[in-house]
Amino acid sequence: MNYKSLFIAALFLGSLSAQNFSPNISSYNPNSFYASSNDTLKLLAVMVEFQTDDDQTTVGDGKFNSIYTSTFATDTSILDPMPHNKEYFEAHLEFARNYYKKISNGKLLVDYYILPSVITVSKTIKNYSPPMKSTDFTPMAELVKEVWELAAASNAGFDFSSYSLFTIFHAGVGRDISLPGSLGNERDIPSLYLSLNSLKEFLGETFDGIPVNNNFKITNSMILPQTNNRELSSYGNKYLFEVTINGLIAANIASHLGVPDLFNTNTGLSAIGRMGLMDGQSIFAYNGAFPPEPSAWEKLFLSDKLGWNLPLPQLSPGSYTVSLVTKEAASAIDTVFLKIPINPNEYFLLENRNRDTNKDGCYVTIWNNGNRYKKFFPKDSTGFYSYDTEVLQGVVIDVDEFDWATPGNGILIWHIDDAVINEKLAANKINTDKSHRGVNLEEADGIQDIGEEFTTIFGDVVIGEGSEEDFWFSSNEATIYKKNGNSFSLTTRPNTKSNFGANSLISFSDFSDSANVMTFKISWGDSVVKPLLYKHLPLTSTNNSVFVSTGQNDYSYLVKSGNMLNKYDKTGSFVYSLPVFSKFNPSILFSSSIEFIAGVIDSTLNVRMDDGTSSFLASINTGSGITTQPVFVNPPTEQNSIIFGTDDGKLKFYSTGFLPSGNPVLQKVDSTLNGWIIRKIAAEHPFYAVIAEEPSAGGAIKNYKYYNSDGYSVSFSGILLDFALTKNSSGNYLGVVLLEGDKFLILKNNEIDNQFTAHSTSGVKSFSLADLKNDGENYIIFTSGYTIDAVNINGSRADNFPFEDPNRVEFTSKPVAADFEGDNKAEIIASTVDGRIFAIDGGTGKVINSFPVSIGTKINHSPFFFLEDKKVSLTAIDEKANLASWNIGLTEGKLIWNGEYGSVMNSNYLGTALSLNRQTNFFPVERAYNYPNPVYEGKTFIRYYVSEDSKINIKIFDLAGDYVAELNNEAYGGMDNETIWDVSGIQSGVYLARIEAVSNSGKTESTIIKIAVVK
Repeated sequence: MNYKSLFIAALFLGSLSAQNFSPNISSYNPNSFYASSNDTLKLLAVMVEFQTDDDQTTVGDGKFNSIYTSTFATDTSILDPMPHNKEYFEAHLEFARNYYKKISNGKLLVDYYILPSVITVSKTIKNYSPPMKSTDFTPMAELVKEVWELAAASNAGFDFSSYSLFTIFHAGVGRDISLPGSLGNERDIPSLYLSLNSLKEFLGETFDGIPVNNNFKITNSMILPQTNNRELSSYGNKYLFEVTINGLIAANIASHLGVPDLFNTNTGLSAIGRMGLMDGQSIFAYNGAFPPEPSAWEKLFLSDKLGWNLPLPQLSPGSYTVSLVTKEAASAIDTVFLKIPINPNEYFLLENRNRDTNKDGCYVTIWNNGNRYKKFFPKDSTGFYSYDTEVLQGVVIDVDEFDWATPGNGILIWHIDDAVINEKLAANKINTDKSHRGVNLEEADGIQDIGEEFTTIFGDVVIGEGSEEDFWFSSNEATIYKKNGNSFSLTTRPNTKSNFGANSLISFSDFSDSANVMTFKISWGDSVVKPLLYKHLPLTSTNNSVFVSTGQNDYSYLVKSGNMLNKYDKTGSFVYSLPVFSKFNPSILFSSSIEFIAGVIDSTLNVRMDDGTSSFLASINTGSGITTQPVFVNPPTEQNSIIFGTDDGKLKFYSTGFLPSGNPVLQKVDSTLNGWIIRKIAAEHPFYAVIAEEPSAGGAIKNYKYYNSDGYSVSFSGILLDFALTKNSSGNYLGVVLLEGDKFLILKNNEIDNQFTAHSTSGVKSFSLADLKNDGENYIIFTSGYTIDAVNINGSRADNFPFEDPNRVEFTSKPVAADFEGDNKAEIIASTVDGRIFAIDGGTGKVINSFPVSIGTKINHSPFFFLEDKKVSLTAIDEKANLASWNIGLTEGKLIWNGEYGSVMNSNYLGTALSLNRQTNFFPVERAYNYPNPVYEGKTFIRYYVSEDSKINIKIFDLAGDYVAELNNEAYGGMDNETIWDVSGIQSGVYLARIEAVSNSGKTESTIIKIAVVK
């Protein structure tokens, strides 16, 4: 029995198989990358010994020849045999040169030199080692400073300035792995890379480098051990645990080049397994002898940093059959990497990996005390596994295909989240949140277990490191993979959702079997939603909003960024820009084949006309400060008008019927509110209504006046937030006003017809109107915290509302509404802080299939509906200027409230709701109930419907028949009504509530409901 193999096999069942490695393998800084015009990285190394010690918390006595006893000191059949001298370290650096030459396709050469003399520093190993679990690397920074000062002093005249990366090879082992039986008090030195910023952190902000000669300063250093081999004892016998340093060297060079660690740097646990370079599983693959090639993301990251110009094709929404070729087998025209956008922040990154592209086994080149030879392995076998390298003797300096170190063959699908990467890159923590990694592998076996800890029946802790079943290929035998039908979609495990749970609308299927050239199918969209456009726009403002102008045969996007208006065609290509166009959302009108776009800013009215062959921009000073959005009215027989309000109480009407050589013509002025400030406006030709603020009102509370074109006015006070206009089932115009404090006013003619306070979780800031039920009345819809809610004009909540986001993330924008399911009822769209866009069925209050979709980040405006080929489509732009649009119509649809101001013309108006589902029974008992029920605290809402205005009397009794309470209310006909019962003083029990309704015409009906109170 070979004891070394036995020991490693035992470790494989225990903690080492999980590669329990230090979270401080490298220390990343975003400024620590190297770029050179000649693609050569020049590395200078120095050998370092310490003062002699007999400290039991470190390996060896501080000298290069002290880590092995006589048992292994002369053994050349091991990894990293003695002597550890200049030639030995050159062999390790030769490996680094070969590794980077191959993984970069010859674009990066590592040129190295090792100073011939050994430097001896002033302290023992322990004095340069940070305490266990400490993030204070000051002792190591001091080691760097001392080493290079001594090296400069003993190498006078040497040109340090021709090197860019500096390396310390020190006596002893690295505190990079945790072995069974560890006491946790080891004071060996961790292996890491310290950049200038890292050195500043530990040596002071004034530190700007270590002066050596010719006014040159060293500003970085890799710190690496002579080996990670360790002698261990068991039952009186000595064994050698073999782990070499090639992987560490490759990873630390990558840190210098700017690549962040991809393991969990908080815990040291794996995050990508042996699928890339910057993970402990890869760093210590084949016991550290050789890591796999970097992942697609790492290579592309290096490409961006170093100018390798690696192609990254990106597919636009559609349906495709795709071929991916392994890097080793690819020609210049083959696709090696493929980007599939999920949203502007997230994407799938695909690559084809193969352990043996050439189908010729694995050739390993080895250096051993000056001798070089190759070993051939037709396959992994005893003594040549990732965890067992018994047959490797010496220093591995090359491997014909480094991807032999991966665990399998096939397509790897990476889920990349740039938002996470950008947020956490500087801190080197992009993969510390295992539920939301920046670079995450979609494991094909459906068990996301890389980095997960498992306890075996023997009590050993094993950590998932990835396997062949994590690759995508048709003959994958994983149970879940076969259940998924060789596909990756919304309904599979794993699924193609965004990191916040939105539907990416992407489906992969029909992966071929693993080979150098693999194929698969990809498609976007489903039966409900089909993406139209994903586009990042070159805008600097975060205050962006988007609108769509639809002509007779085409459409275009109008993007307001600050006060600037940009136009893009339906492909997202730039058309024109109007730098200072509008403070408010523009108003858009197509009339007589002419596109009109109106904007207002300060006292200027801007109108752009375009008839398809020529365009004209007119600007006119209106003489008053404009305080509302511009509104187009489009009368069937009269001239089109632009309406807006001013800071001196005037409502101004301008004609759009001017010639290209002229300007808008003032048609009329309504000065009824002269001296007030008009804040809100709504219009439906020929009717219009405004809200004006009294300028002299002091303090927080303001005085307002509602005024409409019929000559009615209503006064009220508060803090105005929003206003809209609608009609009830009787054809009366109703003004709907939202005041601070969730207070709604319903204005009819010259009175406040109703007022109520909405059920709000965190404050209502704006609202929209929509026909949700076809019951003859429009509903007020709004967002509050993480809910979307709807109430009728009586304040009674719509059936099946509110909707709550399962992730409990705040909704940000005013909701919009359209009928895109073809049922004549509104569906509601609203967006969350994390960029998800929900669609809620107005009847059921449930999420519509295929939603939510995602745009990427927060939307600072309302999403916008438009019609594309008579089907409803949706567009939005987030605060990072990512523009997206989707076709969401099943059949011909109808716009209901399609933007911030209700319509493309900014009318803030919604007409009478349909009465298809209007209840004609006076008092339907099935619509009498209370909610919540049971009532646990506070209050309950007793709900009922009457078809006519009525008086309501509610008497409440306990089960013994004793009187408890009496409630009275006025009910509005044609809608649900509610009466609140405060149960704060009521004991637990079951109560009977008799609800009696008496209409103004004399009808009387009643019913009894049960109410449970639980405290």
